[in-house]
This record gives sequence, C-alpha cells and structure tokens, in this order.
Amino acid sequence: MGDEFDVDEWRPDQSTFAQHAVAGSVAGLAEHSLMFPVDTIKTLRQVRTQHLAAGGLAVADGGLAAQLHHLIRAGGLPRMWRGVQTMFAGCVPAHSAYFLIYEGCKPTITRHCLSLASERRADVAVRAASAGVSLSLATMVHDMIMTPMDVCKQRLQLGFHANSVIECACDILRREGARAFYLSYPTTLFMNVPYALLMGATNDALRTYLNPHGTHSVGTYLAAGAGAGVIAAALTNPLDVVKTRLQTQAVCEAPPAAAPCATTAARASSAAVCPHAPICYTGLWQALGSIWREEGYRGFTRGVHARMLIHAPSVAICWTTYESMKHTLQHFGLFE
Repeated sequence: MGDEFDVDEWRPDQSTFAQHAVAGSVAGLAEHSLMFPVDTIKTLRQVRTQHLAAGGLAVADGGLAAQLHHLIRAGGLPRMWRGVQTMFAGCVPAHSAYFLIYEGCKPTITRHCLSLASERRADVAVRAASAGVSLSLATMVHDMIMTPMDVCKQRLQLGFHANSVIECACDILRREGARAFYLSYPTTLFMNVPYALLMGATNDALRTYLNPHGTHSVGTYLAAGAGAGVIAAALTNPLDVVKTRLQTQAVCEAPPAAAPCATTAARASSAAVCPHAPICYTGLWQALGSIWREEGYRGFTRGVHARMLIHAPSVAICWTTYESMKHTLQHFGLFE
C-alpha cells in the first residue's frame, strides 16, 4: 500500500534540519512583523473596557478604523508596533521548533495512516489529518516558548509598562510571580491545538486540491493559507478572548488619575500597573463563565473580525515564506 502513494517523506538529500529551522524562523519573523498592527487592534478589542480606560485607549466600540486612527494620533505610526520586539525574541526558536516537529512527524504519521487505508481515495483525507496531528504536536512546543512572550507583548500593546521586554518581564515577575507567564498556557493550548488541526487540515486539503501535483506554487500557498487562516481563526476566537483576558487582567481597573496605587509618573504616562488590582479570572472555565455573565455571547465575538484579518494573511505569509525559503535553500544547497 505504501508504494502506491507519493508520501511527502523527509529526504535528507533534499532538505535538512537546518534548512527547515532557518525557513521556519524567517517565516515566523515575516508573519508576526507584517501583521503586528492588526494584532494590536485585536488585543485592544478583546480586553475589558476598564483596562482600555486605564491606558487611555477606551474607543473599542468605535470600529477598527476608529481604533487605528486613535492609536496613530496618540502615538504615531510606531505605536502600532509597540511590543513587536517580543515576537523577534520568541518566534525564532518557537517557529524553528514548530516546523522541525511538523516536518519530522508528518511523513511518519502519513505513512502509518496510509498503510491502514483500504481505498486510494482516502489519500487526501489521510494527508489532511496527518498534517493536523503533526501541527498539533508542533503547537504544544511552540506555545511553551511563545506564551511568556505573548504575555509581555499584550501588556506592551496596551501601553502598560515601559517599552522594554526585559523591564516588562521583570515587573510582571515581581508583582505577579512566575505563574503569570503560564496562567494562560492551558487556554492557549486548548485554543491552538484545535486551531492547528483546523488550519493544518484545511491548508493541506486546499493545497492538494489546488495543486494536485505538489509543485512549488506561490499562488497555491497564498490561497490555501488564507482560506485555512480565516476558518480556523473564526472558530477559535472565543478561546482567544479568554486567553487575552487571562494575560491582561492584572492592570488597573480605574483610569490612572483615580488609581490610588499609581505613582505620579505612572499616571502621567498612562502606563500604570496596579499591584493590588483584583485578579478577575483564575483559569479557563472560570473565565468562560465570567465573560458569559458580563457580556453574553457578544463577549466571545470581540475582535473576531480583526483576528480573521490577522490570520488570513498571516497563515498565507507564513507558509508561503516557509515553502519559498525552503525551496531557495534547497536550490542553492545552503545549510546542507
């Protein structure tokens, strides 16, 4: 049965671990840096209104255009990339591990599943499922690296803490303890594993459908990635809202001018972080219940349009950059 199918098997003479690592790192940098402004808008639309007021950003209900205009007017165009350095620090090791695990596991899983398949038409379904399972395993390691960086990123996006990753991380550690960096990790996994399954299976199925011969095609990578990103982002948005709330809850509930724990300098900069702010959410299930009671189903749709706008081009950029970079490295024999 295995001889009947063209399994995408790891061939060391065509691609090495180093090539996958380099291609994955470049793909991660391209994805996060280009789409970071939209990610900033998504974060602002998902946090509680009190947190926006504390940072002078309480225009969440004005629409994407109004939020964008307010941010640029308040801090200039660079404001949209506040906190992007966290992605540079985390996405290189995270995406390297992500693509290494994906490329290493997918051929084995695919070959095993195909050996159990009784019909040739199961080929496409098996490939899609194998891609999803491989991406789920890769996601677990990726999120372990990226979650602490994501916590710092969202605090910086909101305007809390100085614009320094190290200062932000040290302040969170001092005020909230190490637990704060991984409080959202179970939620992140609970969101990203089904996201990876949906995105990976859809992406692989679309690529197979659009390009049955599996040749290098930038148009196929872009179209399949965009379609997979939109579907996966929309269906997993409720858990992304929960993740954002867990990661941004320990900021002042009141505007800086009224916050008794904020220093004069902190009030002036609208970057106060209150060490005595109540922790509203203790975990995934408690957060789900609280958001439902506070806002109903609308609370779980916050930022969904921004998230779809992020993930459609993000997945397209990431996979196109990855495949193109890998193809280029193989063509010129680099990192062999």
